[in-house]
Amino acid sequence: MLNIKNVDSKEIQAFIEDVRDDLKNIDDIINYYDFLGHHNIRSIVFNPENDSSFFEGSVITVLDQRYSEFFRSKFNSEIDELTRIDILEIIRTYLPHIRKKLDG
Repeated sequence: MLNIKNVDSKEIQAFIEDVRDDLKNIDDIINYYDFLGHHNIRSIVFNPENDSSFFEGSVITVLDQRYSEFFRSKFNSEIDELTRIDILEIIRTYLPHIRKKLDG
């Protein structure tokens, strides 16, 4: 069972910077999670009407889980909702870069 504890704001800010730094290695993340392969499979199998929303939802879900697990392993605590929202906003800013990499 994970501890529920307060993580101080300096630790949170350092974690958020770690997330930003991690996302700078977007090529490695794309390859690690095989976003292109999964995107192609979803496009063929499901053929969603709004491909962009479908793509963004799947990428956000994977990265949200990645950083929630990183937080849990680093602090032995669940990520709080405000920090999670900050992380999701950071992920959202990287979506155009990810889309460009996959389309290019």
